[in-house]
Amino acid sequence: MLAAVVGTAGVACSPADDEAPTPRSATGAATSPATPSSPLPAEVLAGLGVSIAQARLDRERRVVQVRVANSSGVDVTVVEARLVAPGATGRAVSTRERAVRSGVDRDLSVALGAPRCDGPTSAPAGDASVELDVVADDGRSGSWRGTPEDPNGVLTRIRREDCAALTVASGARLTLDPDVVLTEPTDGGRLTGSVTLRLEPVPGGPRVEVLQVDGTTLLTPSGGAASWPLTLDSADGPAEVTLAFEPARCDAHAVAEDKRGTFLGVRARVDGVDQEVVYLPPGDALRGAIRAYIGTACGWPDP
Repeated sequence: MLAAVVGTAGVACSPADDEAPTPRSATGAATSPATPSSPLPAEVLAGLGVSIAQARLDRERRVVQVRVANSSGVDVTVVEARLVAPGATGRAVSTRERAVRSGVDRDLSVALGAPRCDGPTSAPAGDASVELDVVADDGRSGSWRGTPEDPNGVLTRIRREDCAALTVASGARLTLDPDVVLTEPTDGGRLTGSVTLRLEPVPGGPRVEVLQVDGTTLLTPSGGAASWPLTLDSADGPAEVTLAFEPARCDAHAVAEDKRGTFLGVRARVDGVDQEVVYLPPGDALRGAIRAYIGTACGWPDP
């Protein structure tokens, strides 16, 4: 679910005449400006608030939303949004323009570049910057530049997760088998499933200890615990462990709407330093197998 908080405006400015983007209407069609290269008034640009959000479905793809709230009293179109984030290389650029009517907010999705971990992984989102190319329906244009608000700490969380994943991967390769193994219930119990987690040490890499795997919104460890405590150690060589689970819920609608319940969160230590939770992506095969298992264990009718 996207964050609902919208940031305040950053520093607003208008482009030089030769830098103005091609004027467009809110529908994207080129327009004929009343005054060629006429700049948007500073108060219109100051009425734009910019913040960062992220849809749950976009976490695996490392896509975030640049949210633009328009309180300027003038309908505008954001032709392009560009985000520079402290934990990603390059600039993340939107792929399509969005009309932002006065009094509403709209999101422009941008894909972050490769993770960058050359500084403190807790670097604040205040180090991020956004540029917007904006045009009004009458062709007046300008640029908004400033620091976006990040009320939910999206950029900081992404950087910490990215860098933890890279740190763990430098010492061990963690993978999940694509299949769910079913175990028939005994004594009236529920059908359980299991998946195998494998650890393969990286030659010459740091020591990686896997301490725990967290339960999810869809899966709970068999027996009702909140997590699977583990003792996998790359210093001992290749290893594997079976994670047995039961459905955490059986309401079909909630399961169908779930976005993150098939991602297993691994808590690890690298050379004695505890890391941020690393989420193992399930892949399409395991994601489908988990959902099929839940349907069977919950007694849903065959589709």
